[in-house]
Amino acid sequence: MPRPHAFLPPLRIQTLVLAAPCLPQLPLHESSRSLPHHRLRLMMGTPRFTPWNAPPLGSGIDPSKYVGKKPNKVILVPYEYRRQTLAREGDNLINELRFKANCHVILKWDLGKIIAFEIHGAGADVERGVSRVNQWISQAHIKSKDSSAWAKIPAYDPNDWYYDCIETMQDSRKLLFKGPMPLKGHPDAPTHTTVLDWPPMFSTDNLYPRDVFGNKLEGLDKLRMEDEVWLILGQVESKWQITIAGYGQSHVELAKKHLEAHLDQVRAEVSGMSYACNVILDQDEGDHVELQQNEGWWPNHADRVVPRLLPSPSALVDKPGTFRHRELMPVHLSLVQTAVKLALDKVRGRKGSYDFVVRLGCIALKATHVGQDKIGKTFLKRVFVTDIERKVELDIKKWLVNNDIGYRMLHRFMSRDDILEPTRSGGYFGSLPKTLQETRPTFRGTWVFRDPNSAVISAPRAAPRHSGRPTPMSPSPAAHELAPPPASLFVIELDWSEDEEDQYEKGVPRYFKLEAGKTTVTKNMDVNLLELGESRGWTFALESKMPVPDKIVPSILKGFADRVIMKPNYDPSSTESFAQWEATPTIKQHLVTGRLDSVYSFGIKGTSYKAELTAMWYPGLQSGKIQSGNLSRPPSQKKPVWGLFVRHLDWATHLAELECLPIGTRASWEDTIATFFPKDEDEDLSLDTLNLEGNSVTKPSVSGLGILTKKLLELSEVVSSVTTEGSVTV
Repeated sequence: MPRPHAFLPPLRIQTLVLAAPCLPQLPLHESSRSLPHHRLRLMMGTPRFTPWNAPPLGSGIDPSKYVGKKPNKVILVPYEYRRQTLAREGDNLINELRFKANCHVILKWDLGKIIAFEIHGAGADVERGVSRVNQWISQAHIKSKDSSAWAKIPAYDPNDWYYDCIETMQDSRKLLFKGPMPLKGHPDAPTHTTVLDWPPMFSTDNLYPRDVFGNKLEGLDKLRMEDEVWLILGQVESKWQITIAGYGQSHVELAKKHLEAHLDQVRAEVSGMSYACNVILDQDEGDHVELQQNEGWWPNHADRVVPRLLPSPSALVDKPGTFRHRELMPVHLSLVQTAVKLALDKVRGRKGSYDFVVRLGCIALKATHVGQDKIGKTFLKRVFVTDIERKVELDIKKWLVNNDIGYRMLHRFMSRDDILEPTRSGGYFGSLPKTLQETRPTFRGTWVFRDPNSAVISAPRAAPRHSGRPTPMSPSPAAHELAPPPASLFVIELDWSEDEEDQYEKGVPRYFKLEAGKTTVTKNMDVNLLELGESRGWTFALESKMPVPDKIVPSILKGFADRVIMKPNYDPSSTESFAQWEATPTIKQHLVTGRLDSVYSFGIKGTSYKAELTAMWYPGLQSGKIQSGNLSRPPSQKKPVWGLFVRHLDWATHLAELECLPIGTRASWEDTIATFFPKDEDEDLSLDTLNLEGNSVTKPSVSGLGILTKKLLELSEVVSSVTTEGSVTV
């Protein structure tokens, strides 16, 4: 009997080969005329690959070399996602990661369940492995162990094969520049070189290349791969130099430019070119400052000491609130502008997700500097000013008033059409209400989690055994103890905005990471305008955190973000929070804090600024500590506190450039102050600023920052008019 495959059409294989795509040689950045001869020979002599003659994508990893070594990444499987798994399913996953992600994975088992993955490999390979492991974890608990154990052969897709080969070849080429540079005379030796001297200022401060970038300049590996150059550290006549070598002059010059910009950023960080700026707006309305107890409605009582400027009976002192009818003094405006510019210029070369806002909130003195025993004491105003400039840290909170006064402020804002106007809730997007009274809120949720993969892997539980069997020897501690990676916190942000049918639509979750060891966002600016008579102040806040790609976010956090929903038929005027979610054991264990915001946006007339009156729910926080059991569920019985935020419509656009900033580059802001604080559009076109006969300006132009401070004082007057006494009780 003939074999079954003998009846196959003889042209079948040829047809497949003709239909398969051919992989061209990767295009290089330089033209063929500027390429070395050995590169031209490679391009001309290398055969074109097809799916049938292409080499395997895997690198033939030897698992034995990773035995006993610390993994590059450890991923724990949450309790909710664990299930019984057959060994062959684990083997299939290991082989898949070995050939597709070029990394080696070691599985940790406990009674037939996978509890952790240890990933070994290089940086980009580990990231691909983490992405695939997270995908497996998110889908494992919804599949049976039998169906998942069968090896699945995916359908052949020529496009996927083509781009996988392109990506593999690109990664291989870029990784060459992290290794040793070929010596002169070698066929692959670089053709162009240049030298960058180490800045003398760093040597004066005893700061050398190895202190900044590591022994082998590994801190510049990203620059090496992006610009495709070698960076070699050397010393000539006791002076440090960095040699930049590559295959094209344009690559070398671009890398030198990026390295110089990166050194400028390091110089700015080392020198600390920023300073705190505190301006007391009502400094002429009193001579003494009293330290008082904070109010009981505050959501956090970690800082309890509140300073207040006492009114003076002297006739030489201004009445309370007089400062709101004056413009900021030029000397104070210059101080604020200098401090803001330094802070913005300092971060323009630092990658991250930034939020720039001016907010009005309550003032408190940090408990680390001023204890509760100081409450009730009175100090001279000049002594207080000296202390906050030197040794006492001042903090302006995000909250301003309690819920009762907050709703009164909301109604007052809706009636002030002389300085406010309707605006779109999403800046340039969203529906535009016809009147201030028709303004509807948008909703935002923020949650902070510990990294679920930072916990220590516990030893597997012992399998059940007969009582008559001898007790096995306990393993040494080194056999099952794994050192956790550095502590870090994840941040999840969710927005709900109006759609075309005026219904609230949940946005795409955004994931961020805080700096290692920090529990809050990084503060990059400390500029405050204080209203001490009412124990509140305006702060220019520039806060940052690092965006995280969705593919490397732990599956338990992505599942949490997917399950957060808005309460059905929620009433925006309700004092209850608007969101609800499922509190699983892992979520309860790793949730640190969070906040829910209901944001009412109002446009400020004559400008592109908008005022955001925000109701905020702070769940489960008392005295700076987390109450057990209260943080894992929405605070349905707790009333919100309110705050006031002011921002420009274009600030987010300018700062978005920093999220994808390549190393060694800076944001393209020509004039920092003019970019972030543009002048009023109506001012330049108004008739009273022009001399029609001479066609020249007759009034001095007001700076963009001066326009903003003027609008802040107008908003402050609206806030102070809420209570019958003319001020808000805080």
